[in-house]
Amino acid sequence: MTNTERGDRHSPLNEFSKDILLRNGLLLSLRTIRPGDRAELAELFNRCSPETIRFRFLHLVKSLPSSLLDQLAENDGFQRVVFVVTLGAVEHEKIIAVGGYSAEADRPELAEVSFLVEDSMQKQGIGTILLDTLADVARDHNIKRFSADVLADNRLMLSVFRKAGYGVSAAVSYGVTHVEFPIERSRAAEVRAEAQEAEAERISLQSVLAPRSIAVIGASRDATSVGGALFRNLLRWGFAGSVYGVNPAASDIEGVRAYGSLTDLPETPELAYICVPAAHVVEIARQCAAAGVHALCVISAGFAESGAEGAARQTELVSICRAAGMRLIGPNCMGLVNTAAGVRMLGTFAPANPPAGNVAMSSQSGALGLALLDRAAEFGLGVSSFVSVGNKADVSGNDLLQYWEADESTGVVLLYLESFGNPRRFARIARRVSRSKPIVAVKAGRTPGGARAASSHTAALASSDRAATALFAQTGIIRVNTLSDFFSVARLLATQAIPEGNRIGILTNAGGPAILAVDAAEAAGLEVPVLDEETQSRLRQALPAAASAKNPVDMTASAEAEQYRACLEILCDAQGLDALLIIFIPPLVTPSAEVAEVVSSVLSKRPGLRRTVAAVFLDSVSRVMSIPAGGRTIPVYDFPEGAVAALAAAVHYGVWRSQSPGEFRDVAVQRVAANDVLERNKGGWLESNDVRILLGAAGIKVLESRIVRSAGEASTAAAELGGRLALKIHQAEVLHKSDVDGVVLDVAAEDGAAAFSQLASQVGKHGIELSTATLSRMASPGVEVIAGVTHDSLFGSLVVFGLGGTFVELFDDVAFRVLPLTDRDAYEMIQATRANRLLGGFRGSAPADKKAVHELLLSLASLAEAAPRIVEMDLNPVIVHAEGEGLTIVDARVRLADAS
Repeated sequence: MTNTERGDRHSPLNEFSKDILLRNGLLLSLRTIRPGDRAELAELFNRCSPETIRFRFLHLVKSLPSSLLDQLAENDGFQRVVFVVTLGAVEHEKIIAVGGYSAEADRPELAEVSFLVEDSMQKQGIGTILLDTLADVARDHNIKRFSADVLADNRLMLSVFRKAGYGVSAAVSYGVTHVEFPIERSRAAEVRAEAQEAEAERISLQSVLAPRSIAVIGASRDATSVGGALFRNLLRWGFAGSVYGVNPAASDIEGVRAYGSLTDLPETPELAYICVPAAHVVEIARQCAAAGVHALCVISAGFAESGAEGAARQTELVSICRAAGMRLIGPNCMGLVNTAAGVRMLGTFAPANPPAGNVAMSSQSGALGLALLDRAAEFGLGVSSFVSVGNKADVSGNDLLQYWEADESTGVVLLYLESFGNPRRFARIARRVSRSKPIVAVKAGRTPGGARAASSHTAALASSDRAATALFAQTGIIRVNTLSDFFSVARLLATQAIPEGNRIGILTNAGGPAILAVDAAEAAGLEVPVLDEETQSRLRQALPAAASAKNPVDMTASAEAEQYRACLEILCDAQGLDALLIIFIPPLVTPSAEVAEVVSSVLSKRPGLRRTVAAVFLDSVSRVMSIPAGGRTIPVYDFPEGAVAALAAAVHYGVWRSQSPGEFRDVAVQRVAANDVLERNKGGWLESNDVRILLGAAGIKVLESRIVRSAGEASTAAAELGGRLALKIHQAEVLHKSDVDGVVLDVAAEDGAAAFSQLASQVGKHGIELSTATLSRMASPGVEVIAGVTHDSLFGSLVVFGLGGTFVELFDDVAFRVLPLTDRDAYEMIQATRANRLLGGFRGSAPADKKAVHELLLSLASLAEAAPRIVEMDLNPVIVHAEGEGLTIVDARVRLADAS
């Protein structure tokens, strides 16, 4: 589901909105209240039962006086915030709930919260969603706790508070329960909110992927037309429910009765495929909404992908679907497939016939997606379901991940991505789903046509593809760069256990492919260990003298099928191996089929073998694609590199999954101080004092410095600071000081004026007139690193870390992570760079303070969350001192986005 949030919540909240999906699949909108909502609020009051009114106001109110209406609608966006929940399109929306908080004047960190939900919409999770949203906003406004007075018999509202996960305390007096609770983020609250969202998604997508009845609007007698082919595919596959063809010009299609319109059908279809020209789609969607259809799959093109007119048409289509609570696949898509025995839905117009299996696939490219289906059949890769998401106007990969997470038929998820609709939501969902099911992704668009102009080190080092790589690393997603690798990895994961380690044993009848396999394995971080002496002894008894028993086990070209049997049995028993790779090149006397039969026989007798097994048959004639082996299937690859790449991907995923997921750690940010800086700066680079205040709000200290504009000021400042000093140019037009020789180091306290004159001379040679400089003490020695924040238009804020100094772009030794950041993410950022070796103590140097770096990265992440207008933050260099001695931020620059 497309999930949008608008509004800068770190200042008074003027406008905020987001879509919410209920457990029953109904799509609503949540937004800030507006002055024009008074009449709708009065209508909401009139629709509520006397009991609901009594629960809200603690006594029965028979009518809504203006004073009470004013109280409901009052919203200053800061101390009092009110949201409404609406149903229907914007122009015809109906308010079905209202909730808000009001901070207490004498206790500004405490706010009273209240809700009113009309009777017909209760028990759908609306109160909980309002509570969570209000808590998010309140935290940004320095409110720490919520309170509420609830009638003792209002069990529903009391249940909302108790199940929210916020640690509620309650006291009862005269029939009223006073509840109070802290609203800081808690893992219990996050888990509950995620579970509620996931449940709603799964229920709503049942009508998409497992409908009980289908209508094909635009079904045709012409078998070559889109509607005709799709209708025939549904019939051919034996869809488990009812299938209706809608075509006013046909009485029957393929011997099945056709209907002139949706209203002529004997029942309301749960899912409607729309296969008509784009100009007619919106009107048909209206008819579907009026009839009570639950979901649409719009095959038709001619929407946002085709220009402004199509984009407007798509906006109207989405509005209709949301108002009616219909889920929408597409538009501009190739359809849906579900191979489950109880569904059997081949809802595409392509001549596909995918085998049933445990692999779920989503593709943004319809044509490519169908090609993937064909390829899956060729490889024998079984499919559980397939979704061509098209323009992703509503249902996206985020929603499908939550459906497949609980789908017992799905064991592996494949994603072909061209863009991310909501990367933060994707990261949160994928991080959770990857814990139970591997996700393999191909991300197209890795090499943008041109690099954007960058004005800081952090920005110059960033790119959307690097952000995508960071996102995949954080979420455990297995990223591959080619469709060949896509299937190589998927075939292994779909049929084999995840490796428990990185140790691989290789059995071969040819030395060359084995050498290639070893090279590929070690390059990918796998280990090819020498086998233990007992295993080698057993192998030597089964092999000729010319063979090698160490690993790889090279049986030589004379090896026959029975030698494969003997050696494979020994390797299955060997200690210290996590995976096996079987390589076979057919000699003149041993056909591939015999070796495949041996592999099948040996492994079928060992159903409890936990090792991951893959094979390589370099046989262009027989083309063995897979080997059935009892309860598992052994994938067979054409070349060693493909097999090793798949094994390595599975190993790295297994390592990621075995480690602790980490915890989200919010570093306290003094929002008042941060907001003061944000409000007085409309955009651009901040002055050094504001940089110091903004960073200080997150507990990040910058080396003390003074702004000087003349030799005299430099002399005075140097005397005040004392010690050995550094003087640096500080002018907006100078982005990189070293480029213009804009630094003078080791200045004595009495030489401030001379240093200013020297700096003026140095930058003057580059055509720059010195007007402003900064003077600061020299930092103690240590390891120079860079840390900061940059902003990607697609992924939002990214935290950056790597080797620092003047050659940061040259070394390009940096790691990125997408917000939000866990403590594990911060550690992995450090470990992913060569700076990690320097920080650990290199060539006899003392270990540096990694813990201080870790804390700095978490603080930067919290500051970026609290101040989303930060588009560039460059802390370079950061000098990391010896273990336990902290770090010094020598230079810091911050640029804000325009306030508008």
